[in-house]
Amino acid sequence: MAPIAVTTDRADPPVAIVELTGEHDGLDAHRIEQELARLHDAGLPIVVDLLRATFVDSSTLSALLTAQRRAEEASLGFALALDDATSFQVHRIFSTTGLESAFVVAPTREEAIAAARQGAAVPASGTPLRRE
Repeated sequence: MAPIAVTTDRADPPVAIVELTGEHDGLDAHRIEQELARLHDAGLPIVVDLLRATFVDSSTLSALLTAQRRAEEASLGFALALDDATSFQVHRIFSTTGLESAFVVAPTREEAIAAARQGAAVPASGTPLRRE
């Protein structure tokens, strides 16, 4: 199983950061979904840091969508850290599924934390992820 690191940025309000490193597929999806649910139950906004992910599959994407919906229902922030240097395979799943504009996305962890602190779980505008 690929590493999943969970930390908390304790500035006010605290934000949970879930870093996915390496490849994440159906074997990890349930564990990711459980971790994200635990953080939502604790009332924490969440950042999922994909900057060091090399692959995510549709089951992992489903876990992220479930967490995003829960965050929106609870009025908690939920953002992804994803930049142009992130693996082509990670970008491809978002593009292939048509979900490139479904998430609040920031190019750095710090910007994703700021977005999550503001309480956004869905993007204000439909700005798609682009890989130039």
